[in-house]
Amino acid sequence: MQSLKINLHITQKCNYHCRYCFAHFHEKEDLPLPAWQRIIDNLQASGLVNRINFAGGEPVLYRGFAALVDYAYQRGFRLSVISNGSLMLQSQLVPDGLFAKLEMLGISVDSVEPQTLRRLGCCDPQGRVLGREELCQLVTRAKTENPALRIKLNTVVSQLNRHEHLSGLSRQLPIDRWKFLKMKPFAADDFSNKALAISDADFAHFLQRNPLQQGDNIPEYSLTRSYIIVDNRGNLIDNQGDDYTVVGNLLTEDFATVFQRYAFDAAAYRSRYTEAQAG
Repeated sequence: MQSLKINLHITQKCNYHCRYCFAHFHEKEDLPLPAWQRIIDNLQASGLVNRINFAGGEPVLYRGFAALVDYAYQRGFRLSVISNGSLMLQSQLVPDGLFAKLEMLGISVDSVEPQTLRRLGCCDPQGRVLGREELCQLVTRAKTENPALRIKLNTVVSQLNRHEHLSGLSRQLPIDRWKFLKMKPFAADDFSNKALAISDADFAHFLQRNPLQQGDNIPEYSLTRSYIIVDNRGNLIDNQGDDYTVVGNLLTEDFATVFQRYAFDAAAYRSRYTEAQAG
């Protein structure tokens, strides 16, 4: 098996309340930094993982974010971050030198229209959104610090943005990879995004309206069992159904043992991640 990329959802905290978001875990409290360091050691010892993607919630809101990135970097992992981007220009959260440790920065961009972003919940409590100017500032800072850094945009397509025209951004920004993800219906506790679900035909029409001028265009019809998720308590989780099922905890078992129990779709994973187009 090829070396794997694993997505560590280190916190559920977020300054946005995106209505489609699937990162609603049953435990709200984050693990302390030493616990995540032990999980990273566990991943390294397995020999199965060479790439780590830090996600959330909003990962920069994890209290030990910069220290955890540094810990994984020092252990030789290839690193990426997926963020809503709105806080990444704040030096107290993202100190100088952090972008130099990443090979890819992923930014969620679900619309270029502030009104649509607010309807989606992609805004802070004051209604502030990541606009074009702020997005350009973030990409400029990141690429200035690390010219080799690859820029990826993620767009989750739902009922509220399925008529968007976003591809013009690919003429303005140095985008290496753009993922368009069909929203996965999800329901847990008191949260459900099912009212925003779209059909495969809706998704196909969105893709036709948004041809890219540069970079790789990656459509994602499904993330089921091809996206390796560790939640904010260190659980490897199965996303087959509307809610999550815990496969095992990486603080109490070694990753290789837990991963053997996961009904992993290796073919779907390979279609999403390759050495040439990691992300």
